[in-house]
Amino acid sequence: MSLIGDLMVLTKFRINALATFTGYAAIVVHGTYATDWSMIWPLILVLLFTGGCANTLNQVFEVRKDALMYRTRKRRPLPDGRISVPVAVALAIGQLLIAILILLLYYGSWLAASVSLFTVLYYSFFYTLYLKPRHHLNIVVGGVPGALGPVIAWAAVAGDLWAWQPWFMFGLVFLWTPPHAWALAIKLRDDYARANIPMLPVVRGVDETTRQIFLYTVILVAASILAPLWADASDIGPAYALAAVAGGCVFLWWTWRLWQHRPMIATMPLFSYTLLYIAALFTGLIIDVLWFPEWRL
Repeated sequence: MSLIGDLMVLTKFRINALATFTGYAAIVVHGTYATDWSMIWPLILVLLFTGGCANTLNQVFEVRKDALMYRTRKRRPLPDGRISVPVAVALAIGQLLIAILILLLYYGSWLAASVSLFTVLYYSFFYTLYLKPRHHLNIVVGGVPGALGPVIAWAAVAGDLWAWQPWFMFGLVFLWTPPHAWALAIKLRDDYARANIPMLPVVRGVDETTRQIFLYTVILVAASILAPLWADASDIGPAYALAAVAGGCVFLWWTWRLWQHRPMIATMPLFSYTLLYIAALFTGLIIDVLWFPEWRL
């Protein structure tokens, strides 16, 4: 694997890019700098570096466990020795410093810088070192930092967090995380058991995990449709409404079928669909602001 490829794995680039995209959506929804790329690009770098730092430290702390798991011991560069731990730590610190400096010097936002630092500390230390090895609901409580992209972005461009929109977007990602992560955890439950990580399928079994996946999907889909209507219907447009209703119905049907036919249905297609679903929701928010503002309800 190339060095660039190793760095992408080290920073978990794909899921990090998705988190960054949710932050970009928050900038667009805020509206003031929706098309001002001189304000957007630095924030994209901030979100990539914040997530990259947190994910790198996560792998530094879990290098021994990653070496026990078939999925990670050759794919990830630290257990395979392609990147050393000191180099990874230096890369993580460098990313965090750049992110904080951009937020302080370019945006002048101590609030956004504080949330960025909180994201790294929560995920790298509280989740990775304390929560993940101790409790089967680790992914629920641990979903907070992965959902903070819109909050960081909104704080940077707005200067405060009093509006409902960044917390609504935070809530979408937070509620989406358990069904997404548990669909993968079912597939990898033997790997997690080998590394002594108490993920829900390992501790409570597949039946309970599929039930929890369905219940969280019900809450997520209900919140995605009802919360914006309760807060301010004028922020709902046709693209988001279509993604929330149609995508949510598919999500509910799929997770219900998974729960009722456990464990006969493979979960990796559902895992892939969860990525499409959350991307569609935030794409809908962006489209409604940029292309169909007059169609918003």
